[in-house]
Amino acid sequence: MMLLEVAVTAPVRQTYTYSTDGQNLLHNEADFIGRRVLVPFGRRPLTGYVLGRSEAAGGDFTIKPIVEIIGEAPYFLAEQVTFFKWVADYYHYPLGLVIKTALPGGLTAAPKKIISLTEKGRSSDPAGLLNGAGDAPWVTRLSESGVLSSAESSKVLSDKQQRADLERLISMGIAALHNTVERDRVQAKKEICFALKEELTRCAEACEDSEKLAKLCRAAAGRSFTGAEIKTVKLLGRMQGDRSGEMVPRRELGASYPYGTKVLNKLADEGLVIKVHRRVYRSPLGDLLPHYPRPKKLSDEQKGVIDIVRKSIEQHTYEPFLLHGVTGSGKTEVYLEAAEEALSRGRSVLVLVPEIALATQIEAHFISRFKGRVALLHSGLSPGERFDEWCRILNQEATIVIGARSAIFAPLEKIGLIIVDEEHDSSFKQEDGLRYNGRDLALVRAQAAGCAIILGSATPSIVSHYHSRTSKYKLLQMTKRIGEKELPESQLVDLKTLPGKKGGGLFHPELQRGLRETFAQSSQAILLLNRRGFSTSVICRDCGSVVECSHCQVSLNRHQQKNLLLCHYCGFSLAGAVVCQGCGSSDMHPIGFGTERVVDEARKLLPEAAIARLDSDVAADRRKFLQILKSMREKKIDILVGTQIIAKGLHFPGVSLVGIVLADSGLGFPDFRAAEKTYQLITQVTGRAGRGEIKGKVIIQTLQPDHYAVSLAAGNDYEGLVKRELGIREEVGFPPYCRLVFIIVEDQQEAVARSASRRLAELARNWCQAHDHTQALSIHGPAPAPLERLRDRYRWQIMLKATQLQPLHGLVEWISTTFQPPAKTRMTVDIDPENML
Repeated sequence: MMLLEVAVTAPVRQTYTYSTDGQNLLHNEADFIGRRVLVPFGRRPLTGYVLGRSEAAGGDFTIKPIVEIIGEAPYFLAEQVTFFKWVADYYHYPLGLVIKTALPGGLTAAPKKIISLTEKGRSSDPAGLLNGAGDAPWVTRLSESGVLSSAESSKVLSDKQQRADLERLISMGIAALHNTVERDRVQAKKEICFALKEELTRCAEACEDSEKLAKLCRAAAGRSFTGAEIKTVKLLGRMQGDRSGEMVPRRELGASYPYGTKVLNKLADEGLVIKVHRRVYRSPLGDLLPHYPRPKKLSDEQKGVIDIVRKSIEQHTYEPFLLHGVTGSGKTEVYLEAAEEALSRGRSVLVLVPEIALATQIEAHFISRFKGRVALLHSGLSPGERFDEWCRILNQEATIVIGARSAIFAPLEKIGLIIVDEEHDSSFKQEDGLRYNGRDLALVRAQAAGCAIILGSATPSIVSHYHSRTSKYKLLQMTKRIGEKELPESQLVDLKTLPGKKGGGLFHPELQRGLRETFAQSSQAILLLNRRGFSTSVICRDCGSVVECSHCQVSLNRHQQKNLLLCHYCGFSLAGAVVCQGCGSSDMHPIGFGTERVVDEARKLLPEAAIARLDSDVAADRRKFLQILKSMREKKIDILVGTQIIAKGLHFPGVSLVGIVLADSGLGFPDFRAAEKTYQLITQVTGRAGRGEIKGKVIIQTLQPDHYAVSLAAGNDYEGLVKRELGIREEVGFPPYCRLVFIIVEDQQEAVARSASRRLAELARNWCQAHDHTQALSIHGPAPAPLERLRDRYRWQIMLKATQLQPLHGLVEWISTTFQPPAKTRMTVDIDPENML
């Protein structure tokens, strides 16, 4: 017997000890770590994850045995256990749920209850024993099949009357209730493969003529062969030869000779052909990825940066680098050269990008250089593809992992390099469930692995730049574009001076002129607006009411292509032809504008131009997204309209003009990073212009041309932004000069949410006074959240600010383990928040 530490998939912070009584398949601790198990937990079984051997303390308790081992293999590494525990402690989140979040979706094996007939029940009439209740459909199905599915059983158990009837059947010995484990939604994909036995292989290799081959086969097998059998042997032998002797999938044989699969089954039964079930991996790549050859030479700046990173990789020590390279300076090639160095030393590489769009862009570079050694992990994959990629990494068939934030949990061994591209991007932060930051966890994992980590960006976050000033990170800079190309010229256009009637169009005459000239020169243009849909709201002309979401306190966005009014927070939608809920009028008018409206305006301006749109609505379809990128590279698109998806990492040499439709759209957000994010977005999209032979130009439309974020971005003055932002944040006390935690209290009743948040804030202030932390820790609020109602729940917000990490986490831990909100009230703790809404 062995005692094991198990983290269960329940909202509990501690781990539990179970024994291995009756589990004779595995014999040592290493065999158990990373496995899923079914364990008894209170009155019900739960799925858990084995973390290692447990040293149970003595006491008056009984250690229960594991009920069942789920699956055939572990799903995470022993070395990841410490990392998972760190994540659980830092984000104050249950360890079992941390691991569940980390593993691929679809691994949903969970305990279920099954209703079945007993031996006595099979020989009796269950319906007749229920005195009139026996005509219930579930009883009829139970009588006919002898067992109900887990879904049917769940319905019976959730109905008060049906459960009472079931309990009567159980008490009479007619029915029984069993625990079982539901099958995972994703499974390893297998295919049937064939290969000739050695004696027939020699025959097929020796002769191509059918008559002579028939004689050789008869001599080798001791029986005559039909024409179909000889044709099949000849085909299989030829296909094996083309594969250097490897087994041939049945589907390929069937495509060449459909009747051959029936013949092969017969030959396999006679032992003349080998037939096996072999695992195959579902490929997430498709056939649209371009090939990027190795550049003939590197710039001096690239060489200098690569030499520094190489030395760190050689030493196998933790060293964080902040790579600040202007757009077009060749950061991707630095990543590739550094990865090559790590791989040459037998190490693995992890590459994180903030969005699927960037994963798609960078994966083409890595696959061009490293081919089959690359695995992808992001939400754009199907559950089966993601599961297969995870298994390839576990089996060490892939040594480079590229993905969005969740790829930080990849089961990579011997990590030699971690790359975080566009490290400034807020998309690295998970906004529900386990609210982790992928960039921050990359630093933690690099430290644990003792490896180099590169945080790359053309516009590093203010906090990261501050860390480079304080020597927490080592700053590497690349200030010139590849090939000495100049950065594009930027022009600020004040929309307040827009001629003509108000609301007459989205494009200033300067931008209209630029688009016409660019199209006349057969160059390409990009138009950025960080709002999807056609309009941001719809208003009634008669009474002035705005159409709002029924579940959130926000206006519905009009999506013209789908003819829908859509909530961007909960997904609630209404048909486009809506009437006013206030007065019943049908005179509804769209207000504001999104990417669909920009496409509409661009088509009116240039009807002959090929115009495409790329935002999250389009990018959700990977194939469509890749096709748009391919069309842009091949210059089949004249104008590309999009949101921030098109602002980062994309390389289109044909783009000479970038137009920013409304540069200051994000400045009104209640977020202390609003100016920083505005600067980053302008600078990033500016970098898409002028990457080819024609010098780039950027036209920035704005209502606030004098705002420092806009004017500094137009002048590419990053140091000016840093100086301005650090001065403001030091004065008011925001990161990097403090640490933040948001606590959000939600309830369907506004009064309950308000009352619970006030009680929590009072308890938190009392804790600070009792522990003498009133100077190091301040509590702000509670107050209604900026988005006060979402998904039918009212939200109140408390902000914790601290100059020291220890008292901050001490308070959060006390709140997490002590505060008991009302039954239906939900409390969410967000460590290092990115979203202030």
